[in-house]
Amino acid sequence: MNEKPLVSAIVTTHNRPALLPRALDSVAVQSYPRIELVVVDDGSEEDVSPVVEAYREAVPVRLLRNRKPEGACRARNRGIEAASGGFVAGLDDDDAWTEQRVEKLMEAYSDNYAFVTSDVRMVYEKKAPVWRKPAEISLDDLLYSNYVGNQGLIRKDRLLAVGGFDETLEAAQDYDLWIRLAEQFGPVKNVREPLQDIHMEHSGERISNPRDQLRGYLKFYQKHKPKMNRNQRKYQLYNIRKATGKVAGLADLIGWVPPHRWWKEVKSLVAGEMLE
Repeated sequence: MNEKPLVSAIVTTHNRPALLPRALDSVAVQSYPRIELVVVDDGSEEDVSPVVEAYREAVPVRLLRNRKPEGACRARNRGIEAASGGFVAGLDDDDAWTEQRVEKLMEAYSDNYAFVTSDVRMVYEKKAPVWRKPAEISLDDLLYSNYVGNQGLIRKDRLLAVGGFDETLEAAQDYDLWIRLAEQFGPVKNVREPLQDIHMEHSGERISNPRDQLRGYLKFYQKHKPKMNRNQRKYQLYNIRKATGKVAGLADLIGWVPPHRWWKEVKSLVAGEMLE
């Protein structure tokens, strides 16, 4: 009667068999007692089944394979649809969880929040700064910027209720999903402890196509623009300009960023320069 809910760890992968074990290792050693592993191979050129099958003794495993690449959103949605757990926790194939990630996210979970996430460690070749997020991330916060990042622990029925990942977007798919979840189910809760490592020190192939990133983000912006106030729209456009190299300096910061976001943006720019 008191059995803990099953959590489905969904790992999507594409052409990175050398990196995949790091992610799968981190799922296999989770301290939370009820986890299944769902791996979705998005049309990799090399068969990843030998890598995945090696984990069956450690954790229940399901392997799904797209015959040809269908993109990150379809891969993630296939994983969600196939998940047996009442909760879903995503993980990219090049990243890793800390041993207690799922346990601590489940302890923090409340239906009063859309879902729960955590701080993360950004692992570069020579350093690993921690991205510290607010304890609570509101819809208003999200309409300014993606304060969640790329992963969370979410009830499966809520993911299905909002339609999962938008397969028409080429970029900002996770950001788009967080906004839709927050819009329907309330703010996001953040565990203020780095429970995931985001590895930035390699240049392996990703599921999404980098050439489509800007077009995809513009489509994302148009989709959510009606929800945004004037300041949120300006800040989103500033980030688009920054991504395309059109931000010249302080004049752009003053002209496009709302005053109450200036200090955050300055800190962000300084942090980016320190990490390069």
